[in-house]
Amino acid sequence: MSRNFGLDLLRAISIWLVLFQHAGINIPGLKPLKIGGIGVEIFFVISGYLIGGILFREIEKNNSLKTTLKKFWTRRWFRILPLYYLILAAKFIFSGGSIGWNILYYVFFLQNNFFGISFFEVSWSLVIEEWFYLFSPIFLFLVTKFLKKESLIFSAMLGFIVLVVILRTIYVVHGDVPYEGVNSNFPFRFDSLFIGVLLSYLNHKKWNLFERLKSIKVFIAGLLLFFTYIYYYWTLSFPNDLINESYFPRTVGFFVLPFSIGLIIPYISNITVKNWNQFYIKFIANSIL
Repeated sequence: MSRNFGLDLLRAISIWLVLFQHAGINIPGLKPLKIGGIGVEIFFVISGYLIGGILFREIEKNNSLKTTLKKFWTRRWFRILPLYYLILAAKFIFSGGSIGWNILYYVFFLQNNFFGISFFEVSWSLVIEEWFYLFSPIFLFLVTKFLKKESLIFSAMLGFIVLVVILRTIYVVHGDVPYEGVNSNFPFRFDSLFIGVLLSYLNHKKWNLFERLKSIKVFIAGLLLFFTYIYYYWTLSFPNDLINESYFPRTVGFFVLPFSIGLIIPYISNITVKNWNQFYIKFIANSIL
């Protein structure tokens, strides 16, 4: 699969936002989202877009579900799990095994929902990604094979996104769940990733809708929505943290931010730079110097 300059640039921005947060750099008063959280949202949508493309190509090879899952999961897990488990083991050893048998929550990516992430805080986004890797190929395979028609497949994915938003809203309103209780709760965060999957399907099937989404007007609309929501969120969190006093950021707000990113992706993905490998090398060299 060839590299895409625009998506690589957007992914680099998301990584730098996360690194800035870990370095202690943040937008004053922007809590509990923080700039690292914004970076993660960007990464989620891009991840859904790229993984969706991989899965749609695999499914169209007419392989069985077993073959599709074996190829996809093997490829994904060998890229992520060895390093994750190595770091987890090292952390467990050097902490003196203080977490005890509760380490199993981290082994099976259940810490977000059943234990807490204090032992390995940065793992929270990986939990969402891993469960997405488990769920998405099964869902997309079944939807594609049984519905067959492109319009029905598109509607099923769109319906799934709406369902996640509805279930998240019920979950929050019924239990008055705080922002932190939703942010890392993987069943209620799949809409961010499936926005990317939906865009990937439009692009994969060469729908005219995706071509229209590549326009500069849609790109600007996405940027305006993105920064408007960030500003709205900031007004709720500064000077007093009122995020948990409002339902919107804990329910629909979790959809608005990735949706705005989704509006940005088609235009960004269409950006090309001649000799982009040399461009990256020069950029990195200049940054070091």
